[in-house]
Amino acid sequence: MRTSDYLASGKLFENKLVRYCTSTSNIGEIMTNKEKRSLEDLANDEKSENNRAQDSFNTGANNVAQIKKPKIDLESVRAKADQQIDLGVDTEYTVIPIRNPKPDEFYRCMAEDNYSMDAYILSLKTDNEWYLIDPDILSEIQLESQLRVMTLYVCVTMNSTPFVTCIPQPDEMGKINSWHESGHRTMEEAKQCWVRRQADKANGAYVITKAMNAKLPDPKWPTMTLSEIIDRAFDKFYINDIQHPVLQRLRGEVMS
Repeated sequence: MRTSDYLASGKLFENKLVRYCTSTSNIGEIMTNKEKRSLEDLANDEKSENNRAQDSFNTGANNVAQIKKPKIDLESVRAKADQQIDLGVDTEYTVIPIRNPKPDEFYRCMAEDNYSMDAYILSLKTDNEWYLIDPDILSEIQLESQLRVMTLYVCVTMNSTPFVTCIPQPDEMGKINSWHESGHRTMEEAKQCWVRRQADKANGAYVITKAMNAKLPDPKWPTMTLSEIIDRAFDKFYINDIQHPVLQRLRGEVMS
């Protein structure tokens, strides 16, 4: 081989070596770039994961806050002592008792004249019963000592329950005992405010206690007429026949 050929071969080898070195250098750069990209990708992935974790935490915190926030405002739903429930309906009572006011209850009396009346009442104290007598049979029982002309008052309790009270009027001689006179006075007071009556046995009369709380609600009067109230109250306590079992018992015709 000629010298020129060796030289050419050496140049050729050098060129190959240079190219090889250059290629090796490029490989290092490529590897470095890949490592950089890997680190960047890892950092980005970690950042994304942190963001997702933060978003998840924020979402959880918001959910917790929403759960802890009360849906019901206690002040808006708290029952007020002076607040009545009005359902916008009329209440019809199937039973209206005939009785005296209880000593431990406050009550009101309907003030309208068309919600009180005088009637013939047969009072059976032993049974604590009052019977409305039809005037057509008065001649048959007029000698009965328990038969009196009484005033029927319509009253209501604080829970709006109506009842009828019967209080005797003065007799034919114009006499009336202190209990009955006091009873009429309690009804007049009950037409103005809530009252409670108690027996004062020492003086033979009632003691009246007036409710002093100005926030007490007004009474809820029944929407029934007096005729409907009396009809309902005396449904089983109305006598229009002299052969009524109560009259037969008073005449001694039947056993008690």
